[in-house]
Amino acid sequence: MTGMDGGRPIPEFTAGDYRDYLAAGKADVEEFFGRQLAYAQQVQARLQAFASLDERVIRLQAGHRKAERAHGEPLGLLYGVPVTVEDLIDTVDFPTAYGSPIYDGRYPVADAVAVRRLREAGAVIFGKAATAEFGAGEAAAVRNPHRHEHGAGGAAAGAAAAVASGAVPLALACNGDGAVMLAASCCGVYGYQPSAGLVPRTGAFELAPSLDRVGLFARCVEDLALAAEIASGDDGHDRATLAMPPRRLAQVCRAEPPVEPRFCFVRTPWWPRLDGEVREACEAFTDLMQGVVVTLELPEVVEQAAAWHAQVWQAELAFALQREWHHHRDRLGAALRSRIERGMQVPAVDYLAGRDRIAHVASAFDEYFDRFDALLLPAAPGAAPLASAPPLDAAMQSVWSLAGLPTVSLPLLTLSAGLPLGVQAVGALHNDGRLLRALRWLVEEFVKRGNA
Repeated sequence: MTGMDGGRPIPEFTAGDYRDYLAAGKADVEEFFGRQLAYAQQVQARLQAFASLDERVIRLQAGHRKAERAHGEPLGLLYGVPVTVEDLIDTVDFPTAYGSPIYDGRYPVADAVAVRRLREAGAVIFGKAATAEFGAGEAAAVRNPHRHEHGAGGAAAGAAAAVASGAVPLALACNGDGAVMLAASCCGVYGYQPSAGLVPRTGAFELAPSLDRVGLFARCVEDLALAAEIASGDDGHDRATLAMPPRRLAQVCRAEPPVEPRFCFVRTPWWPRLDGEVREACEAFTDLMQGVVVTLELPEVVEQAAAWHAQVWQAELAFALQREWHHHRDRLGAALRSRIERGMQVPAVDYLAGRDRIAHVASAFDEYFDRFDALLLPAAPGAAPLASAPPLDAAMQSVWSLAGLPTVSLPLLTLSAGLPLGVQAVGALHNDGRLLRALRWLVEEFVKRGNA
């Protein structure tokens, strides 16, 4: 599938490229989406990334966008940009079944707030991405775009694979247990888990309210910033966004840093348990980025934070799925039933203690962010495993998920089998703009040094 700007393949387009291409009238919007659909259907045949890809609904939206331009209406910042939405997030024109047969054919009465805001900015909702059962059970059988015999990263795999394959430049997904970072790392795309409370969760499946966040996949840092800015701000329903104004992330991200950014690569207590090739790749990365990246050890106490995260996640998951447990237990997968049972066994005092630690863990890293723009570490303990193998451990995300800190997975590393590995960057709470600006600079510096 080839574009019209010098033959550049459209699967390489960023969201900004799509918007500029269509807003400038370089293609008829309806014809363009016909080609996009044909390509996405080929992707679906190879990867099974979509839970729903209704051609009629997509063509109808494309027709509306074409009419907007023909009538001289103002074109939004995401005009004509195809965006895939995970099957855990409500869309009024595509079914949202939460990856479960219990809710097959469920059509919500309204879009999730994040979906509505992207749509109002001109986006075309381009299908629903396959996900794990309720985002917590056995993952959908999504194939890795780089090596089809490998998986694509667990619960958020469908959304990440849709972006990595070039079917869409942007995707929305849920994240409470490291799903966005793992899938971004496995598929080799940019993944972003915003600060807790930045993007409203209204209309997304509520699995673990203390940890849930709506995340994004894209092909560049700038697109993450733009989409998160559009989706951000208090919606009057999600208590986590209370009094949270929309953030000017895109402008901050594009600006030159006032001083050269500094980064700290942290060797967590799990470092010895990482795949040997992952450790070698990370050491090569820090060597290449000498002068802007220093290496430090995190204290062992972060392992306690991982335990607190597990207690909160398991207990809230069990509570969220109690109706399905009591009325449809025979229709739940074995892996999910096991998780619910473990959650039911978490003592109330342990659950409350875990929730009580959230603010403490978030502030525990303040001293690092006084000196560094971001903490860096691998986004996953290894490359995407074979589809038949157990999924990757999310331990590299548990501390940051508990604390509500913003994290981004950068697709900078490639392992010997040709599979990608993300460099995970962690920023200060509610300072997402600074993090995204520093990471845009880091990616440019990495490319510059790699080509030198």
